[in-house]
Amino acid sequence: MKYYIIALLLSFTALAEGQVKQGSLQVGSQFPVMEPIKLLSGGVLDLQSSQSKVIILEFFDTYCTSCIASMPKLKALQKSMDGKIEIYMLTYQDKNTIENFYKKNKFLQEKKAILPTIVADTVLHQMFPHQSVPHSVWIYKGLVQAITHADYVKEKYLTDLLLKGKIDVPVKDDFKQLPTFNRESAITNSDKSILGTVILSGYDSTLTQVSGLNINKDSVGNVSVYFNNMDIFGAYTSLWTKIKKPTYLLLPQRIVWNVRDSSRYFYDEMSSKSYQEWIRENGISYKRTQFGQQSEAGWAELILHDLNTMLGLQVQWTNKERLCLVLKRKNKRITRIVRQGDKIKKVESTSGLMFVLDFSGQYPPAIDEVQEKINLELSTYKNLDELNTILDSYGLELVLENRSIEVLEFKEIIN
Repeated sequence: MKYYIIALLLSFTALAEGQVKQGSLQVGSQFPVMEPIKLLSGGVLDLQSSQSKVIILEFFDTYCTSCIASMPKLKALQKSMDGKIEIYMLTYQDKNTIENFYKKNKFLQEKKAILPTIVADTVLHQMFPHQSVPHSVWIYKGLVQAITHADYVKEKYLTDLLLKGKIDVPVKDDFKQLPTFNRESAITNSDKSILGTVILSGYDSTLTQVSGLNINKDSVGNVSVYFNNMDIFGAYTSLWTKIKKPTYLLLPQRIVWNVRDSSRYFYDEMSSKSYQEWIRENGISYKRTQFGQQSEAGWAELILHDLNTMLGLQVQWTNKERLCLVLKRKNKRITRIVRQGDKIKKVESTSGLMFVLDFSGQYPPAIDEVQEKINLELSTYKNLDELNTILDSYGLELVLENRSIEVLEFKEIIN
């Protein structure tokens, strides 16, 4: 019986996808001749008379927070391109809904970020079907030049299109079939019957980004554990927290990269690429399906083993000598000084002070060799010397010394 059900579902999926695709435009398609489109403001968009400019149709709705957050950037981009581009927000929602939304949205009002908007649209939605917003369509010289995620609507890509007449960016296709997986293994018993599967893929735009350890169970005991579109570093560290509860922040000094290119594993905030561009190139998705229950720590250990095997990595905690900021007791005398002012930070223990120092990101890893519950009142300090002046009244001192500390090592296994 289940085979008929599966076949029926597959047939329905194929039919639904065919209906969605019917009549839609793809990258490279000639944009059809259309009557001018009315705008919410009362003006019109005449695509036939705007062929010398790049037209961006930005599909959105009022429930999409990232769409709304991007509008000031889009308006600033349009201004900086000095008349070479025109950006239009486009929604299926009706005129009253959008007018009320724009009127009441304080963020857009303060930023003066309301862009020309097409409302109650059905025609362009059929031409450019999608399942998620923002959804960006680029039209130039009468052709559909790109269909992208909103992250690609940037000056450098627009300039390339204007200079070269074409652009090479990933296509956002919400209806494409699942990609071929990079790695797949089956869990089998002695007679080779399949008991479960493990699937590891690259970034999959058909999946919603879901981080951490996620567990789905059915009524007969089958379990799926998964994450979608995570960076490799984030996948490992989130799994390790299920096994080994963190007692300190994982600063860069506590990471050892024995790999050829760490930028594949960890996003650098200084990168010229946005996070969304980077994650599409380097993100991974994972799913293990099998029978039986385990603790979160047990699932995490299984997944870590799978990742190590499939990615060719050895990721483990080890000890390395590092320059650290060590808190020491100078003497037993504690002279409590009452400090005044609005910028007094109160810390209830020396371990709390270590967290504050690590969280600031300004110092080497902080090591607590005092481990006392002390109510510390810290006034504003600009450097280590000024902080030590404050700590002196508590009989404490921070010194820079080498210590063997726990680090997380990423090592590529070269075959």
